[in-house]
Amino acid sequence: MAFSDHDVYRTFLSIRPQIQRFLQQRLRCPDTAADLLQDIYLRLMLLKPPPASEVEARAWMFTVASNLSIDHLRGQKRRGHLLDQYLGEETEADLSAEPERTLQAQDQLLQIQTALAQLPDLCAEILYLSRIEGLSHAEIAKQLNISVSWVEKQLAKALLHCRQAVDDEDA
Repeated sequence: MAFSDHDVYRTFLSIRPQIQRFLQQRLRCPDTAADLLQDIYLRLMLLKPPPASEVEARAWMFTVASNLSIDHLRGQKRRGHLLDQYLGEETEADLSAEPERTLQAQDQLLQIQTALAQLPDLCAEILYLSRIEGLSHAEIAKQLNISVSWVEKQLAKALLHCRQAVDDEDA
């Protein structure tokens, strides 16, 4: 019997706590670990062809977790260098670029606001409770009287929609 997409998701759910611990140990930040865990979940949809076995699926998930954590740490380091560079002494060139950066930030904010407005009400509420109120998936599920799995799926859908809206505009 072939290992199906359903089997891949089942494997993800069974090892999700292990992957989260792995990410938390590497990143020292539970929120970032949770975000990267969502990224792994989103990537499952793009996994073609599916792995041939549970062992292969688990290996793929931990490899992706490792790569995402490395990318995150590198990005953090890069942002730190950029902040040092731009928050140091401001030059006239830095000040002249400020209106352009402000305009870009305003455009990106408008893209995200538009994407959020396009989300179904429940999906938007789940995103708000997770990212703004800081509630866990279990707390959101209890508050909205839905399953944790549904919370995770809707949150993944909302994040993917917002990412795609910003990426589409940048392209």
